[in-house]
Amino acid sequence: MWPRIWRRLVLLFLFDVTVSILYTYGLTKLVSFPALPVLPMGSVLSIFLAFRTNSAYGRWWEARQLWGQLVNSSRSLARQAITFIQPAEISPEKRRIVHLQIAFVCALRCHLRKQNPFPELRGLVDAETLEHLRTQRNVPAAILIVIGTCLRDAFHEGRLDTFRWVATDQTLTELSNVMGACERIKNTPLPRQYDYFPRILVHVYCVLLPFGLVDGLQLLTPLVSTLVSFMFVALEEVGREIENPFENTVHDTPMTSLSRTIEVNLRQHLGESKLPTDIAPVNGFVY
Repeated sequence: MWPRIWRRLVLLFLFDVTVSILYTYGLTKLVSFPALPVLPMGSVLSIFLAFRTNSAYGRWWEARQLWGQLVNSSRSLARQAITFIQPAEISPEKRRIVHLQIAFVCALRCHLRKQNPFPELRGLVDAETLEHLRTQRNVPAAILIVIGTCLRDAFHEGRLDTFRWVATDQTLTELSNVMGACERIKNTPLPRQYDYFPRILVHVYCVLLPFGLVDGLQLLTPLVSTLVSFMFVALEEVGREIENPFENTVHDTPMTSLSRTIEVNLRQHLGESKLPTDIAPVNGFVY
């Protein structure tokens, strides 16, 4: 956060110093007014910022819950494909379905971050399917269709009974619902008033603050005013940072790490021993 706000704080500190110097040289009527109006302004602004931050955190937390549900549904689909489809041993068809589910998770992550998914899909899907996916605008949705087709074929060939077919279809529906909810968060930002007005009001308040404090604090005004300004600026910046949880920043939902967790779990379900390594934190942040 500091690289994003330090310039504003430095400018506010220099402005506070200017107000203190002018007051010291006797320009009291020009640079001071009673502190009473500043207090209720700060209280109202605090409530406004808290409301905005809670709204932004709600979006971030919903995104994290959705990806937690994605982890569970991916494990469920892999388990159902391995245990429901006959014969009991791990067949190439079962392996294909599980790999397609890993591909779906990777494609959804890239879809939300507006990245190219196809480097992630090499080795997970066959060449024919990969070429088909290149023609699709929504790659993760197309992968769900391919998985559904594989399950349908198993059902028509008698290797998947009706009850188990319905159960696996419900899991695919859960995955589709997770994808749709993530797209809703991605494509529906907070109203721009939530972004514009808090920043304007914080700037106005931080500029007015030294005029209300200088009469009582005098030369200590820059220190106190800058500290108070830091709290308001930081709170406003926190809401701005977490309101979009799919932008590939340090404040995102850790989709890369969760994707790797799903991949490792599903490959182990298949009995594979060559597993990718876990995603390590970068400078204390997990992506």
